[in-house]
Amino acid sequence: MSFRAFVLLLGGGAFVAGGIFVAMAGHGMGRLILFAGLFLSFFLVVRLVYRIVARQAEAALKNPLTIAAQGFFDDLFDPMLSGLIRLLREKHETSGRLAEVASRFEGVFENMVEGVVVTASNSQILMVNPAFERILAIPASEAVGNRLGIVVREAGIHQLVEEVFRTRSRVVRELGYRTRGATKVLSVVATISEPRDGSGKNYGIFLFYDMTTIRGLERIRKDFVANVSHEIRTPLTSIRGYAEALNDGALADPEMARKFLEIISVQADRLSRLVNDLLELSRLESGTVDLRLVSLDLGALADRLREDFSDRLAKKGMTLLSEFDRPVSLVSDESLLGLVLTNLVDNAIKYSSPGSVVRLSVAMSEAGVEISVKDAGIGIPEEDLPRIFERFYRVDRSRSPSVPGTGLGLSIVRHVMTLLSGRVDVKSVLGQGTTVSLFLPSRSLPPRSL
Repeated sequence: MSFRAFVLLLGGGAFVAGGIFVAMAGHGMGRLILFAGLFLSFFLVVRLVYRIVARQAEAALKNPLTIAAQGFFDDLFDPMLSGLIRLLREKHETSGRLAEVASRFEGVFENMVEGVVVTASNSQILMVNPAFERILAIPASEAVGNRLGIVVREAGIHQLVEEVFRTRSRVVRELGYRTRGATKVLSVVATISEPRDGSGKNYGIFLFYDMTTIRGLERIRKDFVANVSHEIRTPLTSIRGYAEALNDGALADPEMARKFLEIISVQADRLSRLVNDLLELSRLESGTVDLRLVSLDLGALADRLREDFSDRLAKKGMTLLSEFDRPVSLVSDESLLGLVLTNLVDNAIKYSSPGSVVRLSVAMSEAGVEISVKDAGIGIPEEDLPRIFERFYRVDRSRSPSVPGTGLGLSIVRHVMTLLSGRVDVKSVLGQGTTVSLFLPSRSLPPRSL
């Protein structure tokens, strides 16, 4: 027992003793003093007991081994102390569990990809997560406290809210939502939650899925399958048709047989290029391509391109000019950069008129290097420029019906430039030609391992 408690008890006891003495003397004032002294002593004793028990309980919660001996108070306060310790421990454990559950819920709620809205039974919004703010472009400050049908101004939402609270069943809807000038495709899943506490309150839970990207990918997949099927079917049909013609007797005519065999060879090459481009594009999109950076001589690369395309250049009477001073070197992946330039020069020759010139130029700066391939061909309509890097996209075939191609070249160029941390830009004037510029950042060779 502390010295302060001892003094209080001693003082209280002396006060009571004095009151008893006065009362025995027969004075009315003595009775009043006795009553006041008893009341004060009782208050002091209760307060002292509470402090001792509370101090012991706190010590026991922190470390049960720290409870010091309290003399005869141990036996007096032990039942009360044990009960208080148990109550405090249960409160502490319950608070900890509630904090842990709240932390888990907040972590899941805040990081969900789907937009989540929780409403009361009158559709008043109680809480939203960041995904809801991002998908619907509605701040939480504007959403919470208002009704869902007012915040999301779509007729489909009004019907959804009404149906889910009326039927008390799971409802799924897909609807369009216009925000910031763009239309999104949203899939909304709504359900009713009935708490287990017996309060009878119902809450509406609405999940918003942004299906815009998924629908776009589905469209691309369908277009890709359709385009691949078409591109493969065309050469296969020609090969099969002319092979059947040869089998049916065309072999007897040497001139006709030679012509048919040439067509079969051309179509087989076309099919081979298509398959190779598809494999190359699949490899680039797989994310498994490792860059092999080396120091490249652009002059030597230009000479190699001129040699590779010498037959086609000679056949059309065209020239490939290197319009830059040598030597010019940069650090890049030789195979990937060669693939890009091969596709660009191939397109330049393909869509240029006979006798024209394809120009290869280079501009160096501290930021990197710009490589441009310029032709004087048929050009690209302005409305087609945003789509020329899509797989299988071909500018109006009626303008160049005899020009072969898979429609994958520029798509390969875009993927390679992404891998090289660069970018590609296209400028074109219809009927005058096209310039494709590659921007590659400055790089240094990786240190050699010892």
